Amino acid sequence: MAKVIVADENEGRRSLLANTLERNGFDITRAATLRQAEGTALAIMPEVVLIDGEWKSGDAIDASQRLMADPEFAFKCRIVILARNVSQEYLVSAAQSGIAEVIRKPVDMNKLIDQLNKHSRKQFVPPPADVASATGGGGTFDV
Repeated sequence: MAKVIVADENEGRRSLLANTLERNGFDITRAATLRQAEGTALAIMPEVVLIDGEWKSGDAIDASQRLMADPEFAFKCRIVILARNVSQEYLVSAAQSGIAEVIRKPVDMNKLIDQLNKHSRKQFVPPPADVASATGGGGTFDV
């Protein structure tokens, strides 16, 4: 049973996601703030941290960067963001922050469950954006 943290400041949405995922076999921990999500994630090292992309207080990408700065977390865990904003700029920021996937809202629950299963088994999922082409680096540099 994969451990997943559901982080969303909207209690109704958090409960809906958590209850649906529990019915589908996930071991769920709920977090109402980004700080709570970060602390809990570092303590329990879940397979996946599912974070809402829009917060009144805080930023999901910043929280993800802080989590991914922990080497043990970065090795063991994946972060998935649920977001309305799926602009190329947002996707590049997400990829640069170590976020494994950005899923667009409104969420298709069947797709979400399939993707969380893939992430919990550490299967390949394409990154949110191609960071090399977005930064113009392409993996080469002029000496």
